Amino acid sequence: MRITNKLNLPYGLVKAVSPEPHNKPGEISATTLIQGTKQVILTQRHWADLEDDVSERIWAVFGTAVHALLETEGETDFTEIELKQRVSNITVTGRLDNYDMATGTICDYKNTSVYKIKASWQKGSDGKPYGFPEWKLQGLIYAWLLQKNGLPATKCRFIALLKDHSKTEAERDHAYPQSPVYVYEFAVTKDALEEIERFIRKKVFQYELFSSSEDNMIPECSAEERWQKKDVYAVKKEGRKSAVKLFDTQKEAEERIVELGKGHYLEIRRGESMKCKNYCLCAKFCNFCKENQNQNLASDDDADNVSKAA
Repeated sequence: MRITNKLNLPYGLVKAVSPEPHNKPGEISATTLIQGTKQVILTQRHWADLEDDVSERIWAVFGTAVHALLETEGETDFTEIELKQRVSNITVTGRLDNYDMATGTICDYKNTSVYKIKASWQKGSDGKPYGFPEWKLQGLIYAWLLQKNGLPATKCRFIALLKDHSKTEAERDHAYPQSPVYVYEFAVTKDALEEIERFIRKKVFQYELFSSSEDNMIPECSAEERWQKKDVYAVKKEGRKSAVKLFDTQKEAEERIVELGKGHYLEIRRGESMKCKNYCLCAKFCNFCKENQNQNLASDDDADNVSKAA
């Protein structure tokens, strides 16, 4: 990977954020498994051609510093535990930030934003909070690795350090994280371990199956893996720029248009894949990312044309 330095920052900082390939040949880590198969393969395949700037990787320094400060071990807890387990022809690996053998508790530290926490509180179409699906998968993979290595795993704890937390905002808004540290934890159950094993074997199978496929023949990442926002169905009125009302389903929007009558129409606002747009370094090698970007640009042009015509 090429690291650019647009702001001419010191060499020490450049070196600190310059990454090595995340996986060794024949291995795949827990944090890699929870990514889309297409992203994983394209990242490995085009590693030498990937590019990022020092300024875009600055938070990696904080993450490294935090982990270094928290490496002190106690009587029953251990830090930076590395585990491995063979699945088919691939070795699944995991490095635990902290593990308490006495209680079977896995602990992982996250440097993240307030937005991440607030987003987890929002409810999906099933009425349940979104939570932290990626963190849960990561924790369960660690628990599975511990089990396979004969060690107990009863609970996962993720300690999130909120780098942009505002005490003033916390005092003003009770729906804002009230502390710069947020703890997310869950129990490890037998059913969850069986389910995560199926997930691991499925992802390893996909990785092996498509590792030799051409770039464009690798299936696209799932909507969840792309962090895709939901489509929004806007009821618009001729001569008005803003929507009359937004709906989660096309059916609801169309029913509302019938109620409102002549002069109203439907505008579908496609949900963007936020990882593709802002956080996936192999996006320029991904046909889905390119096509999706072009579609969004076309949708924006259509919306502009509709507004102008109105």
